[in-house]
Parts: sequence; C-alpha cells; structure tokens
Amino acid sequence: MPKTLRIVPLCSIHDPVRTHRNITYRLVPGTAVRARKLASTAGACRYVWNTVLADQQGLYLSARAAGAEPPSVSFFTLGKAYTQLRRVTPWLQELPFAPIRYTLKYQADAWQRLFRGQGARPRFKARRGDDRVTFPGGSFRIEGDVVRLARIGPMRLRRRGGNPYPDGVPKQVAVKRVGKRWHAVVCYEVEVGERPDDGRALGIDMNVGQVTTSDGAILRQPVSSMLMARHRRQQRVAARRRKGSRRRLRMVRRAARTARKLAMRRRNWQHQMSRRLADRAATLVVEDLRVRGMTASARGTVEQPGTNVQQKAGLNRSILHTGWGDLRRMLEYKAATVVAVHPAYSSQTCHACGHVSAASRPCQAQFKCVSCGHTAHADVNAARNILALGTGATGRRGALALATPQTRQPVSEAA
Repeated sequence: MPKTLRIVPLCSIHDPVRTHRNITYRLVPGTAVRARKLASTAGACRYVWNTVLADQQGLYLSARAAGAEPPSVSFFTLGKAYTQLRRVTPWLQELPFAPIRYTLKYQADAWQRLFRGQGARPRFKARRGDDRVTFPGGSFRIEGDVVRLARIGPMRLRRRGGNPYPDGVPKQVAVKRVGKRWHAVVCYEVEVGERPDDGRALGIDMNVGQVTTSDGAILRQPVSSMLMARHRRQQRVAARRRKGSRRRLRMVRRAARTARKLAMRRRNWQHQMSRRLADRAATLVVEDLRVRGMTASARGTVEQPGTNVQQKAGLNRSILHTGWGDLRRMLEYKAATVVAVHPAYSSQTCHACGHVSAASRPCQAQFKCVSCGHTAHADVNAARNILALGTGATGRRGALALATPQTRQPVSEAA
C-alpha cells in the first residue's frame, strides 16, 4: 500500500502574508518605432546569452580537462562579463542596460542547477520568433493600463477584466513574443488574507480528460478533437515541405497558432476547475503523479525496440493535454492545504473492505469488489481511497465524500 504522504504548506492561516501573482496582458506597442525597439532589446538578450554562454563553456571545459574547480557562474560574475561586452559593442549601449543584463541571471541559475546535479547544461538560443526579455524593478513603471519600459517608451496593457490586483505592487515585467503578438507577464506582490480551515477534505482522482472527486462529481475537460486533428494535420504538412522554405515556415506558424488555441482552452479549464475544487473544501488530497516518467517514450533502442509505441504516444499526448501538473500547481496556491499521496493501487483497492485486486476492475468505468461485492464508479472509488490516504479516515463512507481530516501531521517519505 502507499507509504508516501506529503503536505504542501502554502501560507499561514493566522496572519496575512505577502506573496506573488503573475498576470498576463496583451502588450500593444502602439507605434512601429517602439515595436522595433522592443524586438531589438529581445534580440540583444539572445545575443548576450549566446556570447556569454560560449565563453563560459570554454572556461568550463578547460577547467574540467585540467581537473580544476569550475569557474564562477554567479549572476555577479556574469554581470561583469556583460559590462565588458557592452563597452566594446556600441549598439548594445543604445539599449536598456538592466533588462539585457537580467537575462544572465537565468543563465547563472541554469549553471548552478547543473553543478548541483539537478539539470542539464544551458543551451544556446536560436532565433525562432519567440524572444523574451525581463524588466526587473526600476526599469519599468505601470500607470493604470500603461506600462513605461526603460528606453523604449509607453505601451498599453490589455486584459479582459483588467487588473485583478489593483492594490498589488508590480515587481517585474516579463515581455515575450508569441507569434506576431507581444504579451507582458506582470508579477505583483499581493497580500493574501486568512484562509479559514472549514474542516472539510476532498479527494481528487486525476484521469485523462477528466477529474473525479470523492463526492461523486466527474469534471470533464471540453473535447477539442477538431483542433487537435487540425494541429496534427498541419504538423504532417509542415514535415513534408522542404526545410527552410517559406511554405514550410507558413505552415509551422499555422500549427503554432492552433497549438496556442489548444493551450488557452486547456488553461481556462484548469483555472475554472481548480477554483471550483478549492472553494468546496479547505483540504484537497491529490495524487503525487510523476508526469515526466508517465509520459516517457516507449520507442526503446535499436537493440531493444519498444512495443505498442503508437498507442503509448497517443496516451502521452492525452495526458499532456489534460495537464495534471499545471492543475496541481493551481490547486496549491488556491486551496488552503494540499496533501499529495502516493497513488499506487488506489484504483484497485475496494473502498469498503480494503481488498486489493486487479480483477475488481472489469472495465474502465466500473469497480466491483471480488471480495465483498461493493460496486461503484471506478474513479469515484479511487478518489475516496485517495481521500482516506490523505486524511487517515478508513471505513465505508458511501456518499460521504467530504470528511473531517483526522491527522494533519506530515509523514516523511519512506526510503
């Protein structure tokens, strides 16, 4: 049976705390001159990233070959390298200093993750039309629906519903180009009020294309089969066209627009479902899913080729389209408490008697215990098992899916 129980602490429920929230706006440059300046600044970030990365890689490989310590890759060290590069590059002196320098902070973080064994070596950035630039505090000013960027000028911010945090303090603006449009992600420092614990808990079972709760609700994701079929067709057409041709580039851009529509629909559903779930109970018990491992390719190697590769690829696409990871992250900052439990055997365990058997699942949607004869919807039965794991509650509850947690003490993960 599962041995892992992890409680995700979000904030104190006694005093208000300061936290950060990101809001995405449509950024309208207004004039062609400001649009070119913004594009030049984003391109300069890519140029500085690649130039400094090439120098750091040379130093890193030389130090490793000599058996010496790797060079310093702190933001301070990389910032000094940018200052020297800017002195000998006249066109960089015409662009804002702080935003271009700030891109090296992300490179410094990538190098440090590599040295800690938590990531791969940072890679060079290609010119694909998806440039981005981050304006740290002091290099921008927001006045109503207008943002003034350093050495670029004022630009209008558009968002349906306006700013949801009018009292928030803007700390950072990340500008990115999506296709032919510019978007601005503004990070606000906001005050989060007290989140009362009403003593109720809800178990959540995540499936492909839907979310099932322990009280019997099945929240299905809207089907976008037409858009998904269009996206696959556009990808096939682009793959058949000659690389580097304008016709291939045109089809790649069409496929990107379709992919953005799918992503926006998925994110809209995730926000609505996470808010609905967070409003129903103070404590949410979810599965601790390893999405990266679950969506790994089954292709195998030349010596040991995989089986059912096409079927596994389709399953991977469906899992990624549902977005379990994003949904869980939204729950973690919207709900009062999120408890993550290991999901092993939760779909094969009878909620009434605790008997574990794969034969209790005669089909995908039905659960019928081979020991006690208990019948229920398979996903609802799994959600109730998840709730019991996260709250310590046992025994048959029937329709009582909202239970009072019996324990809130985190249990360390078993070795």
